[in-house]
Amino acid sequence: MGDNNKNQLQEQKKMILNMIAEGSKSHGEVFDKDDSRYSVDTEEGAQIYASFSDEELLDLLRESAQRLGYSPSQGEVHWILRTYLKTRFKNWPGALRAAGLSRSAGRGGVSTEQLSQENGEYQNMLNQVRSMAERLGRIPHPSELPEICRKLKKRYRTWGEVLAAAGVEEAMAVHLQKEENLKDDELRMLQELRALAKRLNRSPLRSEMEQVLRESLLRRFGSWRNVLYQIDLEPVQRITPFVNAPLQRGKGHKRATHRQELYDCHYRLLKLDPQTAEDLELVRKLMQQLGRPPNRQEVPPEIRKRLQKACGSWSNALFQLGLQENP
Repeated sequence: MGDNNKNQLQEQKKMILNMIAEGSKSHGEVFDKDDSRYSVDTEEGAQIYASFSDEELLDLLRESAQRLGYSPSQGEVHWILRTYLKTRFKNWPGALRAAGLSRSAGRGGVSTEQLSQENGEYQNMLNQVRSMAERLGRIPHPSELPEICRKLKKRYRTWGEVLAAAGVEEAMAVHLQKEENLKDDELRMLQELRALAKRLNRSPLRSEMEQVLRESLLRRFGSWRNVLYQIDLEPVQRITPFVNAPLQRGKGHKRATHRQELYDCHYRLLKLDPQTAEDLELVRKLMQQLGRPPNRQEVPPEIRKRLQKACGSWSNALFQLGLQENP
């Protein structure tokens, strides 16, 4: 995207923000048929919509709630904001949930003062989840925090949503420590781990390490994350860990476990072959032209297919470049 187009997009975005602000003051339903070009169904509108991050849209929704004193109903925000939020978060309750607002919208809903108190209580519970992750050096299982799960299910649908809200990935990295003065047998075990990583061209999953060796490493270094840290590797990350795991199991439901497939994971390739390096460089240049990560359809099919095969998924191909897939 050229500089002129970028500047034009920024000007249009500022105009949209002003329209949304004015619409909020008059309770939302300000509609001029000339503004229909900003709908996500038009090319111009789709570009403007894509320029908004999740947090920018949610902040606009939170500002409306702050002005009103309660979670806004759909008719109490500008139609453009309503459309963008419902497109990004699937529906209005989903947008309210993502913004940390009560799904009981409108004047008869929960006040912002009540919501602030509730948010403080929920944040305290999320802090407890984060503290457990920090202490364990791994993702806690919902069965380890049954009382918190019972309370959190009023706001979150799955354990994966709780983990993301609590920031467990950052918490688990707190106590990583390189061990010194290792014994010969410990060095030998780490060398076997290096050899496995080299064969896989990525960090091994715990389940991919022979059981006796895995258990010995865990006893010595405490967590799988810390085991990998000894040889300068980071663990394979689930993009959405426990994505379908309910907060509490009903009778007859099996204990939630991680899936073993890698298609929903992010991990670094330890070595890029020349073709993969060339394909990734093309994607990087395309991103610079667009001013954003390219969608799958914007990448030549043969290149996309090669990268998906080499990296396990399109999302993980972008991860090699430090990018995230567009929603």
